[in-house]
Amino acid sequence: ECSEQLASRILAIAALRDVLTAFEAEDLPAPQELEAAVGRDLERLKGMQNDDGGFPYWRRGYESVPFNTLHVAHALARAEQKGFEVPGEMRQGALQYLRQIENHYPDWYSSDVRRSLTAYALYVRNLMGDRDPAKARKLFNDAGLEKLSLDAVGWLWSVLQDSAGSEAELQAIRQYLGNRVVETANAANFTDSYSDQNYLLLGSDRRSDAILLEALIGDSPQSDLIPKLVNGLLAHRTQGRWGNTQENVFVLIALDRYFNAYEAQTPDFVARIW
Repeated sequence: ECSEQLASRILAIAALRDVLTAFEAEDLPAPQELEAAVGRDLERLKGMQNDDGGFPYWRRGYESVPFNTLHVAHALARAEQKGFEVPGEMRQGALQYLRQIENHYPDWYSSDVRRSLTAYALYVRNLMGDRDPAKARKLFNDAGLEKLSLDAVGWLWSVLQDSAGSEAELQAIRQYLGNRVVETANAANFTDSYSDQNYLLLGSDRRSDAILLEALIGDSPQSDLIPKLVNGLLAHRTQGRWGNTQENVFVLIALDRYFNAYEAQTPDFVARIW
């Protein structure tokens, strides 16, 4: 398995941990089994990490790949948030790579790809407690909304929330996305265009919807658009899952945020029927 697949599995387990525990789902592996599975995958990733803190596709010594490194760092951050033990040296090496990720882009990466990767790095750094709203504002204002992918907009949106001096950018994002959403009576989704180098980012409409849903919950928790986006994502499942590992992971993360924001309280009532 490559580093992206290992990171995706860790992200999925972390995202599902609260929901499955709360509902005591049948056939759920015991907590110690989940701990062991995450531990094994973390150990395998640790063995793949290069001296620059980055992660290649397959094995240590091959060139570190910016997107794979971001995805692994994202997995480390989410696992840590959910109480899994993450090796400190491994985490610090990945964080250092993210802080200077622009130095690791190959010359042939397009401007679109570079902007999206930098936005993802800022998002993951924020999850790791290394928030940098000043850099997020600079990227936002240098590029302009029209030059940013919806994924990049969502990642920057999460970083800029509740940061001093970012209200103009936040208002621009709200207005921009309000004009980009497609709504029906019960569902909603966003659509984006993709460049020839989209394969470097593994992007898709469903992943964009999930990224924007998570950011919207943080920014405007009372928005009527939130349940519609949830319905839209659920409607796009095929045999209980979405199109690929990236969609599965980011949708589960968004739904975990939704669960903890709106459905975390255990019902406590008595019903009498006669």
